[in-house]
Amino acid sequence: MTVKTIRVSKWLQDKYPLLNQRQREEALDFGLVLDESGKKIKKGEKVPSSSLLNCEGLNQYIEILKKGSEIASVKLVKQETGFVVVDKPIGLASHPISLFDQQTMTQWARFHYPSVANEFLEIQPTLVPHRLDTGTSGILLVALEQHHFVKWREAFKSKRITKQYLAWCWGDPQSDHFSCEFSIGHAMGDSRKMVALRGNVRYRPPVFTALSKITVVKKVKERGIFLAKIDCATGVTHQVRIHLATLGFPLVGDELYDPEKETRKIQRPFHALRAISLTYDHWTCAVETQNFQNEY
Repeated sequence: MTVKTIRVSKWLQDKYPLLNQRQREEALDFGLVLDESGKKIKKGEKVPSSSLLNCEGLNQYIEILKKGSEIASVKLVKQETGFVVVDKPIGLASHPISLFDQQTMTQWARFHYPSVANEFLEIQPTLVPHRLDTGTSGILLVALEQHHFVKWREAFKSKRITKQYLAWCWGDPQSDHFSCEFSIGHAMGDSRKMVALRGNVRYRPPVFTALSKITVVKKVKERGIFLAKIDCATGVTHQVRIHLATLGFPLVGDELYDPEKETRKIQRPFHALRAISLTYDHWTCAVETQNFQNEY
């Protein structure tokens, strides 16, 4: 009698439909799934479809994820029905990508609001309807219920929310008020980067319209930098960073968009960008800015 076999990745997909492909492969690579004899299985292997693979390690790890992590550096700014607003610190990811990402806003929310596990069933769910780069600090909305996530996600996508940032930039602009409205696309050859669409620049679709209104708050001429306030009704990935760099004013510490970063007199682990406020109809929320403004 012929025994029907399937790839172990398919076996896992059937048993753990809330794990995506990357997460299934990570579980196999890290030995969280073993064969019936207790040996590690490679992701390309085939197993009998009726196999009783040992997933005890994976199950235990999923339970650890559900408990979350306190992450004391996150400051709660405002508690609302179905969502909260926090001040995200520099270096913390807004959402998990890998199965093994444990220092993200998802883990923070799970620790402080256990009911999140009943609302978002994915093993590593995204709870933020808008996102901040890991190196960007500041205001971030975290949904605690699915319908609030959908509501806020739609509000951000439809450009009904204005976001305001502060950024320390290199250069000496001649005007205290200017704007940038270059559309933005994905850079060719580097999945981490975006590119402003001007001239004959090469890019990967889709194209995102973007508008950044910039106000110079103060200049520190002896250091060759200035503090800018940026208003955005759009929220394209890296919008503030790429717009200012395209105008000739890259953010201090920006390794992606400042080609001269390594020779600069000021070095920092992340780009100097802070999200300071969100405004939606008559609702508004802001975070502290004094420490950032006095950094230089």
